[in-house]
Amino acid sequence: MVPTARTLIGYLPLAIFAGVMFWRMRTMDKARPLRLRTMWLMPVLFVALVGIVLFGMPPKALGVGALVLGVAIGAAVGWQRARLMRLHIEGEGAEARVMVRQSRAALVLLMALAGLRTLFRSATGATQVSGAAGSAHLSAGALAMTDGLLGFALGMIVAHRVGLWRRAKALTSAPAASPEI
Repeated sequence: MVPTARTLIGYLPLAIFAGVMFWRMRTMDKARPLRLRTMWLMPVLFVALVGIVLFGMPPKALGVGALVLGVAIGAAVGWQRARLMRLHIEGEGAEARVMVRQSRAALVLLMALAGLRTLFRSATGATQVSGAAGSAHLSAGALAMTDGLLGFALGMIVAHRVGLWRRAKALTSAPAASPEI
């Protein structure tokens, strides 16, 4: 069977994801500064975005359950990802700053989640619906899955940032006790 343009375009997200993961693997050993003052921005923006989405299309009981479950699972994954990242202090005195380095295990965790999503999608037979006619009739299961994924992303982002912030604060409050957390 000769691949058509429609089937090849389906592999585009996979190719982009592979490219981003390859780029992250290359730059993973470089420590970058952790800006504690701006760590709250992403969670607040994402909470606002999820709030707008849920206000525009309020979930039913099944959707609320999926949302809560998604937040719980996402928070566990985000906390684990934050725990796997390596933090250390660079410099001394007023010039000291917290540096973060992505761990290979945290990157593998993200790739495993993307792989599980792909497996789940192919196992359930979910396809991308395009056009006005297809988007008007989403099933309750599809809407609940969307609510669950929104909750997962929300929980993961908030728990990741809170976990990193707590570790960085502990590191800066007692720098002589432990040079790396």
